[in-house]
Amino acid sequence: PLPGSTKRLDYVLNGHAAFWCSIVAVALADHYRWIDISTLYDDFVPLAVASCILSLLLSIALYVASFRPAKPLLAKPGNTGIRIYDFFMGRELNPRISNFDLKYFCELRPGLIGWVCLNLGALAKQREVSTSMLLVNIFQLQYVWDALYFERSILTTMDITTDGFGFMLAFGDLSWVPFTYSLQARYLASYDAQLSTLSLVVITLLHF
Repeated sequence: PLPGSTKRLDYVLNGHAAFWCSIVAVALADHYRWIDISTLYDDFVPLAVASCILSLLLSIALYVASFRPAKPLLAKPGNTGIRIYDFFMGRELNPRISNFDLKYFCELRPGLIGWVCLNLGALAKQREVSTSMLLVNIFQLQYVWDALYFERSILTTMDITTDGFGFMLAFGDLSWVPFTYSLQARYLASYDAQLSTLSLVVITLLHF
């Protein structure tokens, strides 16, 4: 329930379906040459800058909208009266456009699925795909799949129940997660360590 009431918000739990639809669509588009997924590797920096700008603009819009006359439910951590701090933390707890929850949507889908796509772009860029690159893609794909398969678990986390939707979460969800978590694959695309079979086996065992 929302803080101070018994009201509950409705959420659409389709992250798992969105994950598979996105991955299959990207794979088919690359296979039939409608797109070249390795472009994600080539345009990594411009895409990262664009995501930062988008995060900033979204945060500004959310902050301004939190002062609307309708008096939305505010998050305690982002309602201190210190403007720069409130902008960073986020004033409104559950900003929505009709029934579309902006914070819940951004929390998992764009960042995690984008992370997988960036990994696939790095894999496509590597001339001879190495075992290390395959393992990074498989392990991180499994992590993302797990998060989206069990997406209902996010509803009980601090991000949803307590924190407002401000620059901290917007930047973290849309920029930090996809463009830092994919750095391992990006590194391997150009500087593969050519690990020994024993090393790869040990890493795989550690993963599971």
